[in-house]
Amino acid sequence: MHEPDYAYDPARLAAIAQAHADGFRNADPYPHLVMDGFLRPEVAARLEQVFPGPEDALAWDRFGAEGFEVKLGSANEEAFPGPLRQAIHDLNAGPFIRFLEALTGIDHLLPDPHLRGGGLHLSRQGDHLGIHADFNWHEGLQAHRRLNLLVYLNPAWQPGWGGELELWDTGARALCHRIAPLFNRAVLFATRSDTFHGHPAPWAAPPDVHRRSIAMYYYTTDRPAHEQRPAHNTLYKGYHL
Repeated sequence: MHEPDYAYDPARLAAIAQAHADGFRNADPYPHLVMDGFLRPEVAARLEQVFPGPEDALAWDRFGAEGFEVKLGSANEEAFPGPLRQAIHDLNAGPFIRFLEALTGIDHLLPDPHLRGGGLHLSRQGDHLGIHADFNWHEGLQAHRRLNLLVYLNPAWQPGWGGELELWDTGARALCHRIAPLFNRAVLFATRSDTFHGHPAPWAAPPDVHRRSIAMYYYTTDRPAHEQRPAHNTLYKGYHL
């Protein structure tokens, strides 16, 4: 019987979960893991080829709060090219949820078929995303946001352009890690009200080069009591705190 060809190799993900569960859970400043060569190489190459540009007919949402969030995003999967839509479905599928549970130790994870805040993200020259903690409650799912997954599709990324993902400490006082948005690199990290991150330096690539990623978020109907906060939207360093 032919096994389905997911965008990832389930056996490889199972090995990552076994090898890196402790590393993820004990990472500083909060649980996170960087995974290179994340998708099957041929899938990643195809996704890069079909990823829409800023002028393509995708009905991009355009975020333009200077100093906080300047980027394009779309959760309108009906308009996504087929390979991207299928990859997103695979990242919401049972085998991937089981991988996340094994790696993180978070049980009863839920995918988000609505892609609230997620889907496709694109930054152009000069775009940026201020240091922030994400919204913590999905009203449609009635669930707590627990994990962020970012999959980068930037084969031409060069050091010096900016655009590195920054992980800050839980008080939003100090930078702890910079992570380059390299092609087929995935970053998984915990989502709490104090997991501050962003890419605040304006993207300085040439005008025809874009910072592209797939953004996926995962939820549970409950969360540890010490992590619970009243429902809030994005909390920006320099504005909300």
